[in-house]
Amino acid sequence: MASAKNLTALLIGSDRQVVSWGYEARRRAQTQVPVQDAPRYFSGFKMGLMAEPGTRRPRNGERGFAGREDGDPESAAVECREACGDLQDLPERERSEALILAYLTRLVESVLEEVRAAGYSPAVIRWCLTVPAILNDEQKQTMRELAVKAGMPAEEGRLILALEPEAAAHYARSSGVNIGPGEADDAVDLTTPGCRFVVVDCGGGTADLTAYENDADGRMAEVGLPTGGPYGSDAINKAFRDRLLLDRYGKAEILADLAQHLPEALLDIMETWERAKLDFRPGDKDPIYVPVPAAIDRRLGAPVRKRLSRKQNGVSNAIVVTAEETAELFDTVVPDILDLVDGQLKEVESVGVPGAPQPVVLLVGGFSASRYLQHAVRQRVGDRAKVLVPPDPGAAVLFGAAHFAYEPQTRARRSRLTYGVHINMPFEKGVDPEATRSSHSDGIDRCRTRFAKLVTRGELIDTETEASEHFMPVEPTHQKIDLALYSSRDPDPRYITDEGCTKVGEIKVDLEKVMAFAHEDRGVMLYLRFGETQFRARAVVEKSGDEASTSVRFLPA
Repeated sequence: MASAKNLTALLIGSDRQVVSWGYEARRRAQTQVPVQDAPRYFSGFKMGLMAEPGTRRPRNGERGFAGREDGDPESAAVECREACGDLQDLPERERSEALILAYLTRLVESVLEEVRAAGYSPAVIRWCLTVPAILNDEQKQTMRELAVKAGMPAEEGRLILALEPEAAAHYARSSGVNIGPGEADDAVDLTTPGCRFVVVDCGGGTADLTAYENDADGRMAEVGLPTGGPYGSDAINKAFRDRLLLDRYGKAEILADLAQHLPEALLDIMETWERAKLDFRPGDKDPIYVPVPAAIDRRLGAPVRKRLSRKQNGVSNAIVVTAEETAELFDTVVPDILDLVDGQLKEVESVGVPGAPQPVVLLVGGFSASRYLQHAVRQRVGDRAKVLVPPDPGAAVLFGAAHFAYEPQTRARRSRLTYGVHINMPFEKGVDPEATRSSHSDGIDRCRTRFAKLVTRGELIDTETEASEHFMPVEPTHQKIDLALYSSRDPDPRYITDEGCTKVGEIKVDLEKVMAFAHEDRGVMLYLRFGETQFRARAVVEKSGDEASTSVRFLPA
């Protein structure tokens, strides 16, 4: 399959080595001889990052990390081999991290080889790593750390994270869009000031949606909060395997046996189904025929072949999926996607002014090539918005990431949550609970559970804007300021113990540079950026103007 976008897939040998990656991994998996120690095929592992973490693997700078802090592909390859040893025994989150690291390491090696062959220095390359919009701060942090371990640069500005729907919007704005069947032929320019549009990024693992309105300069500002969920095409494939194949073969044990002994042949069935389903349209009457590989046919035996023939009107050499069954499989995720589209479109409609052009719904991602999905979206919102599909929707994020890295066109984003820090504030008698009162050497009683808000959920924040807050060490002996970062869906929590408040990270400011100052002169101004793809923080000593070493660490959910 010719594509500018490679496949998220790995073939890993029993010796823990990555045998191949991308489409080559799939090709070799489908053609290799099925033996006991044959390399194992892994795909679609990125979304495992959203699973509940178990025992964490060592991180960059922690004991057990084989690589260097600045990212070294050769050392990272060693860690890949160690991490990929017993992948099936790892919790899903840790397995996902190991596979992502292995994949990115191969990617970096390939890119650097091409860069050097073209006569460029790796030092002049800017990297852009795309992530689903529904990842939380800790998951985005993990993706960045894995990329650095794989050999990408650690410096800000050389490694950029981009939200996938946002990257796709950059591509559509720069390349133009195709108006889908049944739409008018009038041109739609997504760079026009005042243009409102919803980006629906439907890929393999997730559906991610973000909505934008262009400002007077044509730059994008988020409208409402991004939404999404596990409603990608992989969920349809899972339903095909777990429901339809189970119905045809009769026993879960048969599918388990095929997965264990003939994984490549089972993969061939799934890949054939994946290609066929994209062309399925509402109103189609003809069934989809998925040929049964000879290796599976031989292993099934006569009783299973008879069952298959009986359930499929005499056909036993293929899996026959009727039009009704195909529609039912699509409905595993399509109704959920439509509800998300409807919700985002309502957000866009709420900011419209009388006489404003009709908003646009932009379908991107590999699953957006599905005729069934396109028709369903038009049926649901076609009377309220233009439904558009950019050229090659499956590569929209890839090409858009290049545009984003070169010239970001996002002016402002919405804060997903209310963020604040845990601090001691002067105790308010009759307001603060007595149990929270604490006394200090300066003679001031303080409430020790206060939530100092930095930004409010849903607040529109310019990408260049920094929130700032003054902080002082409570005691003269404190050589650093440790701030616990909390989040909440509530717009204005007072205490970190309020319902819904969750500790999500830690901010540390080193006061080494100010210890020679008097206690009252050791204050720092903490600057935080919430409008970028990733949360960023820096601290400035107010007396001297020097920057103090500042670090941010997000915690697993």
